[in-house]
Amino acid sequence: MKASEFITEAKATKTRLDPKCWSGKKIGNPKTKVKGGVRVNNCVPAESVELEEEFDLIESNTDMLAERNGVDAEAIWEDLESLTDDELYVFAATQPVMEDWQKANKKDRTAGMSQKAVNAYRRENPGSKLKTAVTTKPSKLKKGSKASKRRKSYCSRSKGQMNMHNISCAKTPDKAICAARRRWNCE
Repeated sequence: MKASEFITEAKATKTRLDPKCWSGKKIGNPKTKVKGGVRVNNCVPAESVELEEEFDLIESNTDMLAERNGVDAEAIWEDLESLTDDELYVFAATQPVMEDWQKANKKDRTAGMSQKAVNAYRRENPGSKLKTAVTTKPSKLKKGSKASKRRKSYCSRSKGQMNMHNISCAKTPDKAICAARRRWNCE
């Protein structure tokens, strides 16, 4: 385009380009647009650009979680609708750690979760209070202590699971729940 043509076009479209955007950001390609016959900067509020970036992060996190857990991404989106704006921001800001705590647990060949697997689970799920089994003999535990209460709680929960699924440790001692109950010193 020749300079004379540019000047003619500028007069025809009433070009008005501000050097800066009003407390916002220029977006798009080109960074200008024609508005009411006048060429102006394509400015948007800085907040909407941040929201777009957050949405992109949420979308990538959702896709990653869906792929990793073998579920439909739409199901995760439905769960996200119940979150507040602050919770959505936290979801967008945190990148899921791609670590398989179950793999660490299988590698250790421990009945129940090993300390290594618990550490991996905590890295993957920040804020988790998961702990390893209470392996101390019941006779050595103080009655009413936290460890004693955790052990008693696990034993009663696992007993309920065994009853529900008709599992007998006498018949099938190789089952994972039986090995875990032995590690927790249940009965």
